[in-house]
Amino acid sequence: MEQFYPIIIALIFNALDLITGIITAVKNKDIQSSKLRDGLFKKVGFILCYFVAWLIDTEGTLIGFQLGAPILPIIILYVCTTELVSILENICKINPDILPEKLMELFHISDVKKEE
Repeated sequence: MEQFYPIIIALIFNALDLITGIITAVKNKDIQSSKLRDGLFKKVGFILCYFVAWLIDTEGTLIGFQLGAPILPIIILYVCTTELVSILENICKINPDILPEKLMELFHISDVKKEE
């Protein structure tokens, strides 16, 4: 079970992005089924990437994959980083005063107050 902890953490990031996105849409009275559908397809794509990377890491040598390093951690790092930026952007849209400017700069998030 412990081998799946990184995937579970990545799924939590996926869920938090989805939840904060929905909250943002509700707050801004901008709920669009097409955006929700696109977001869900993106999440399904991430889940498929987790599965393929796990499969290659665990059973890839049986069919000739000799990568020398596991790829699942790389996939999870990429996904969690992109989801973190999206979550922080959503939090800024929910409440622009909640995150310090330095944190927003660290993740290259533009000032949401100026965008609205």
